[in-house]
Amino acid sequence: MSDDEILEQRRLARQEKSKRDAELMQLHMLAADAMMGVSAQQVRERALSTVNAWEERSLCSSDYIAEWRRMLSLPSLALRQAMLRPDDDGVALRQNTPFGFLKRGQK
Repeated sequence: MSDDEILEQRRLARQEKSKRDAELMQLHMLAADAMMGVSAQQVRERALSTVNAWEERSLCSSDYIAEWRRMLSLPSLALRQAMLRPDDDGVALRQNTPFGFLKRGQK
């Protein structure tokens, strides 16, 4: 593979990751909005149930499990800020989201 081809593959991979990160940010904006609405407790419980399943089935790093559990115990506004933070840790947490059910339109 030539240097140009390698560079193009890297560019495409960065572009795909950027697209995925933007999609996950949108999902978490939806989740944050849901946390401010009438179904907030139901959404929070469903997310916590997902985190519990990760732990029971060893599906996710214990660090992510602990952090999502901590975040889900926060008041709604603080949870919103934690979920939407733009730093590398925020990006990583959104990669392991307990809010996938919102993407599928379930609550």
